[in-house]
Amino acid sequence: MSVLQQLVMVEGLTVMATDLAAMFLILRIYIRNRRRAALIFSFAWFFDFLAILLNSFESRALDELGYLSLTLFSAFLLYGSVRFLEEEYLKLPRRSIYVLVPMPTTFMIYMLGVYAYTKDALWTATAAASLGVTGMFVITAGMLLRESVDIYKSAARYLYISMVLFGFHLVPAALFGIHEWYAPIGFSMSTTLIILMVMFMLKLTSSESFMNVRPVEAAETPIEPGVMIIDTEEYKKIKEKLKDAPVLAFIRDVTDVPKVWRSYFVTSVPFNDRIKDTMTPTNLARITEISYRYLQETSKAGGRGVVLLDCLEYLLVYNPPDSVMKFLAKLRDFIVVNEGTLILVVDKASLGEKLSAQLRKLVG
Repeated sequence: MSVLQQLVMVEGLTVMATDLAAMFLILRIYIRNRRRAALIFSFAWFFDFLAILLNSFESRALDELGYLSLTLFSAFLLYGSVRFLEEEYLKLPRRSIYVLVPMPTTFMIYMLGVYAYTKDALWTATAAASLGVTGMFVITAGMLLRESVDIYKSAARYLYISMVLFGFHLVPAALFGIHEWYAPIGFSMSTTLIILMVMFMLKLTSSESFMNVRPVEAAETPIEPGVMIIDTEEYKKIKEKLKDAPVLAFIRDVTDVPKVWRSYFVTSVPFNDRIKDTMTPTNLARITEISYRYLQETSKAGGRGVVLLDCLEYLLVYNPPDSVMKFLAKLRDFIVVNEGTLILVVDKASLGEKLSAQLRKLVG
């Protein structure tokens, strides 16, 4: 066995071990929080493992099954990305849908180009076709995951980048994979990118944002739908009135919070495990995402959601007023669509006349 063959074998074993680790770890995450996207992603890594395993045997029939498994890897990766966006209540981006339009023609041009270069019809119809389909599906999956960058930050950003790079690297693999000299190069690129994909997918699926999905039960809400602007004295009365309702609250005072409330302490100080649910005041996108998910889940359960914001002045300290107003406008739209209630606890004197007028106009 040559040195190049030994290198390819070692890299193949590394990829298979990485695939199996990803499959079991993400499956474990699914068992813990029952998010279907995690289950689908675990299937994807199983089929990547199977593809490498089957292609390691010197058998044409097993090679063809390996190429089929590779396409299943990309199919589950794309399906998992779509499911993930659905679970996050994120819309499918139009630009990603538009990318699908020229794919049939692009794929045909790609196949003709591979055949023109390799002059090998069998390679073009099997390996190259599998690599091409896989590349296109993985790139599309990566572009879909890009939509979650505002929520999952670096985990989503580096995951989608590594997926797009992996998809594009399969093009030279289809052209030069027929040559023995390309094997160590192609396997090295695949190994590196797959390890990166697994690392960032595990970071994403094990994050608090991904894991912290709690079922919402329908409950009577003794308050009318719409938007309310109240002061601190009125807040005390509302708190007593809603003490048994599943309110979503973003607060500054963590004392005397009803146990059934889903509350987040808004602070710029890292508390680690001392306070379970904290939220940085600059992460308006995360507050929006949590509120939207909560309102959607409550609506599906047959109830009416109540979002309480007792930190508006604090948000204005850390964010430009225009950003906070845009955030409130989006939150109000979510409330209207889902027939929920938004309660803003505000010290009107501290806001000033201009901001108070903007706030009244904004919430109608």
